[in-house]
Amino acid sequence: MSSEEEKAVEDSQDDAPENGDVSTPKQRRKKSKGTRPFPVNTIEESIAVAKVIREFNGGNPWGPDDIAKALKVGKGNNLYYLTASSRDYGFTEGTIRAEKISLANLGKNVVYARSKEEEVQAYAAAFNNVPLFKSVHEYYKGRELPQIDYLRNTLVTEFSLDEEFHDEFYETYQKNIRFLADNKVLDAKVSGPQSTPKQHSDDSLILGEPEGKSSLVAFVAMPFSEKSGDYPDGFFDEVLTQIITPAAISAGFKAETAKKMGSDVIQSTIIGDLTKADLVIVDLTEHNPNVLFELGWRMAIDKPVVLIRAIGTKPIFDVDHMLRVFDYDPRLWKSTIEKDIPKMAEHIKASWKNRNSDKTYAKMLNSK
Repeated sequence: MSSEEEKAVEDSQDDAPENGDVSTPKQRRKKSKGTRPFPVNTIEESIAVAKVIREFNGGNPWGPDDIAKALKVGKGNNLYYLTASSRDYGFTEGTIRAEKISLANLGKNVVYARSKEEEVQAYAAAFNNVPLFKSVHEYYKGRELPQIDYLRNTLVTEFSLDEEFHDEFYETYQKNIRFLADNKVLDAKVSGPQSTPKQHSDDSLILGEPEGKSSLVAFVAMPFSEKSGDYPDGFFDEVLTQIITPAAISAGFKAETAKKMGSDVIQSTIIGDLTKADLVIVDLTEHNPNVLFELGWRMAIDKPVVLIRAIGTKPIFDVDHMLRVFDYDPRLWKSTIEKDIPKMAEHIKASWKNRNSDKTYAKMLNSK
């Protein structure tokens, strides 16, 4: 490795090796101009360092060469990044430049866990040991991140993350979240008790925002979960992140919704968001009672709404005959999503443009 290459690696992770192989994934050995504020490896990959120390050396401090053999990796960049990531998550102490690498308390809590709960809490703490992961998770209140194209602006404006790291951050963060979910860690609250998330109100969640940080807010009212059996688990989350959010952003709105609750009780903060939002997007699919209540509230205060629903949803007579509804394709194929996003964006724009029309639901009822 040339001196220039060594310098590039050291800029992205401190204590980089002076030589070694270059067989890490392309994005991980990219010559960086800035500092990567998160580990290269995932939690699942990194805990392997602690596990081999326990399995092959009785949990005692072990030399990097022996760890490399146990992990079946080279003694260059691969091992450096792995040991550095394990250190950053809090599993071990020391990287390949140390004489020996030892188990940290968090690593011991995983490899010598006395219960599943102890292991779960250790993984949650490891995630929170990386400030960027913790901050992003809190900012989005534990919900799925927007697509990377709609996340980039927020990563820059809210977290000051250099654009060169966006794709790598997104991939590593998503893998960590999947690993935590598979291990039931998310049920144990990844966000710690001292968290201070950025949010619009106590229970609203910012999904994404357009370039230029528009002051216009579109609040999304839709079911939290699937009730009818007509749609698979996670359907509404997919609709929210894959269609509604990008369509709202394309139309010039910051997209927000309510934090997913443990019950179906309508919170006072949701009523506040319904009242304050510039526009409310209402998904009528499944005729969810809470959503219909939220629609009724918005109509009662005579503020603009955008109505959408999955194709095949039965009409609601008093609504469908007075207000235009956009029907999206519930198959959620890549091709159908790509067609529906611009159409829904135009539907949103048209509803906003006509917000001062005399043909609102409340005005038409009052005129009779």
